[in-house]
Amino acid sequence: MSTGLAAAVRERARLAGQALRAARQGGDAHAVLVAEGEWEDVRRLAEAHAVSLGGVEEALDAAAPVEAGGTGPAGGDAT
Repeated sequence: MSTGLAAAVRERARLAGQALRAARQGGDAHAVLVAEGEWEDVRRLAEAHAVSLGGVEEALDAAAPVEAGGTGPAGGDAT
């Protein structure tokens, strides 16, 4: 793996992470779906080329929305 490829993958991951965080914060469901797709593409690319996304991935996971506890689709009790 070249250092240039690793740097390009990390930069793409950084940009995809920013887009996903912005979409989540903005509450735009379509933008979230698009950004999640880009993020998953970057993760697969990084894995295929053994590129660690390190802090980018951890920061994005930490910023992921958490649904309210419960078992129903809206976080409430299904009963």
